[in-house]
Amino acid sequence: MSNSDFNNDDYEKYLNDPEFRKKKMAERQAKAQFKGTQSGEIRKGKKSSPGKPESLYGFMFRWTGILLLVGLIGGVGFLFYLMQGLPSIEELENPQTDIASFVLSRDGEVLDKYFTENRTYVPYNQISHHVIDALIAVEDHRFYDHWGIDLYRTAAVPIHLLRGNLQGGSTITQQLARNLYRKIGRDVSVVRKLREMLTAIQIERNYTKREILEMYLNTVEFSNSSHGIEAAAFTHFGKSASDLTPIEAATLIGSLNNPTLFNPRTRAESSTRRRNVVLSQMARRGFISQDYYAQLITEPIALNYNPPFRARRESRYFGEYVRLQIQDWADQNGYDLFTDGLVIYTTVESNMQRIAERIVRERLAEHQVAFEREWTSPGGSYMDRYWQRFPTHLDQFLAETTEFAAAVAQGRTRQEALDYIKQDAAFLERVKRARTQLESSFVALDPRTGHVLAWVGGTDYGRRQFDQVFMARKQVGSTMKPFVYAVAIDNGYKPYHRFSRFPVSFIDSRNQVWDPKDATVSPGPEMVSMSEALARSLNNVTVRLLPELAGAPGTNRLEDLMPAGRKIAEMAYNLGVRQSPILTYPSIALGTAELTLLEMTSAYSTFANQGVYIEPIAVTRIEDKAGNVLVEYFPQRREEVISPETAYIMVDMMRGVIRGGEWGAGTGVRMRVMGVTQDVAGKTGTTQNSADNWFIAVMPHIAIGSWVGGDDRRIRFPSSSGIGQGARTALPIVADFILDNRRNNADNWSTEGFEQPAGFVEDIPDASQIDQSQRNTRRTGW
Repeated sequence: MSNSDFNNDDYEKYLNDPEFRKKKMAERQAKAQFKGTQSGEIRKGKKSSPGKPESLYGFMFRWTGILLLVGLIGGVGFLFYLMQGLPSIEELENPQTDIASFVLSRDGEVLDKYFTENRTYVPYNQISHHVIDALIAVEDHRFYDHWGIDLYRTAAVPIHLLRGNLQGGSTITQQLARNLYRKIGRDVSVVRKLREMLTAIQIERNYTKREILEMYLNTVEFSNSSHGIEAAAFTHFGKSASDLTPIEAATLIGSLNNPTLFNPRTRAESSTRRRNVVLSQMARRGFISQDYYAQLITEPIALNYNPPFRARRESRYFGEYVRLQIQDWADQNGYDLFTDGLVIYTTVESNMQRIAERIVRERLAEHQVAFEREWTSPGGSYMDRYWQRFPTHLDQFLAETTEFAAAVAQGRTRQEALDYIKQDAAFLERVKRARTQLESSFVALDPRTGHVLAWVGGTDYGRRQFDQVFMARKQVGSTMKPFVYAVAIDNGYKPYHRFSRFPVSFIDSRNQVWDPKDATVSPGPEMVSMSEALARSLNNVTVRLLPELAGAPGTNRLEDLMPAGRKIAEMAYNLGVRQSPILTYPSIALGTAELTLLEMTSAYSTFANQGVYIEPIAVTRIEDKAGNVLVEYFPQRREEVISPETAYIMVDMMRGVIRGGEWGAGTGVRMRVMGVTQDVAGKTGTTQNSADNWFIAVMPHIAIGSWVGGDDRRIRFPSSSGIGQGARTALPIVADFILDNRRNNADNWSTEGFEQPAGFVEDIPDASQIDQSQRNTRRTGW
């Protein structure tokens, strides 16, 4: 306070009296507050030092700062939230797309593919420019001018919304962002749109325009489950993306807007309208002339439709075998066969594969007709003779149906359920036909390398995924006999050694008799050579060999023959039967062992390869989608298991099966009848219960195996009929394969014959040797 505010007495009081001083201070503060109110000053909110009131400008500045800070924090938080839904730098630089892996033949033909999305990646220069033109014309005609976002289209979005027309204004790059990075999502929201725009900008910064177009066309989904332009081109037009015409390109690009609505296969009319819209835009943007546009819109859509789940999958049995061979490698090395776009090169020769698949299909259809005819009596119902011969089979088949299970679930007994479902005549007929279908398998190997050249595991993979080449173990019948004779040759016997062709019997420890025999014994000399016995597939002679191989000539005890069984099983293993177990009973000499076609054909190929076994191999190398070799494969086993001399003698004996000899025709003479003239060795096989028919043939450059039998193992051929013999069913498939390759695949086929091994001297017997062999072998048997 100043002195002017007091007289002298008051001033003295102010200095000396504290109470007086407090009173004066209160009065002064009340006056100051009154004056401030009069002048419009405000003193609320912020504490101010005495005598310094806060101005209006200070108040506004303070709250503006607070709001800006809150907005900044919120903006940073929202930006952080947006960033959580954006792809990382690594994801931007290495976009992941599910790409099908392909199984290729050795000459580059597609045999099968593995995929979750039917997609084949192709580079920009392998895409028709008509596709590029159509895409840019209809989807983003300013594509080359913007940096990921078309501001004109983005600004027009509100106008479209007001008109009720929901258009996002997305550029090709924005659409690519959605396709590549699923975390962005597809919901209609501002947040998703902002994420899409930010990602598009980043894509434009990381990739060229050509790379963006390439990625886009390889990721989008077209109609009919086709992902990417290459898969779409093949699915709809049976051609590569590089060969698409303007009208085909417009059809495919038009379907992108709605693959279901504009599907050219199922919605031809709407697809044509959409195609014409694309063509009009191409004309408007100068990609085609107006005259050409007027011509194109009058043309119909001409499809060459290839179902995506079947196209380029003609060899699915072989493809599945390959997958099983490489699955462990893929798992151990972090590859996904269904999404990583691998290229698996195999040993198969594509022309041989096509020929094999066609012949198996055609021949089996013929065999099915003959099979049904021989089991059906004149004027009778479907295969009535079969159901009379095997009366329990129909009930067994019916009891395995879902209809039977449902009937039992309703409380019926087994017989009641069978009687109930038999009332449906149509259902009964379907079961009969379905369960009496024949099946066939075929495999061809290169004996010199072990390479699989052709593989047919069945006739309909969609119906039955069981591969008859390597999964099915069937009784091999007389195709086992060459292993028996190989043991004999290896133990010093000669093809000219003679044995009695009459039956022989053996007794086991329980005094039960084992007396296998030929169905008939034709008139003629008693003694026959081993060559004739193999060529005519004589069971009696094969059985008479067993005591000799067991080291117990003249025995009539079955137990004494067990060493022979072990020797035969060991020979089969050495030659190539490496997976299936073999019971070493003497009966294996007649083919009671259950082996696979792959094992048997591999074993025969060892004969053709001068006694050297090479493990079959189907895959040569695997590459990634960029063409880098990831792994190479070579045969794991290569070993000489019999001498070249023994192998050649066995080949020469099996030649007699085809060409016969002084004794007459062999069981494989039909090969010559059908016109096969080149040097072939082989063996037919038919099982005792007429369920399995075999034929295996070898030439120096190829070993071929074929099997025909019931899809269900209970199915039997008529035992007295020609259709139930390997020479009538399996052999024609092999013969047709040879003849077709000679006519239509000569560049991959050889007609060279077998050559004797170096230093081989043919043992030509004199009369005394033949006479001695007869005296020795007459002792065999009981």
